[in-house]
Amino acid sequence: MSSSERGPLEAAKAFAWTIFLIALLLWSAVWLIQQIWVWLLVILAAVLLVGGLVWWLRARRNRW
Repeated sequence: MSSSERGPLEAAKAFAWTIFLIALLLWSAVWLIQQIWVWLLVILAAVLLVGGLVWWLRARRNRW
């Protein structure tokens, strides 16, 4: 049976499965972020600290 011969019930079922899989993927992404958000904040703080330090050293060196 080709996809053009599907009835409305089959199309609704395929749509429901698609919505279910999207919701499952979103739930998994939120769960993963909940598990590692502290590490993400630590990495962000480290990047900001190193970037600020590099900016400060360059600004200090340019004064000479």
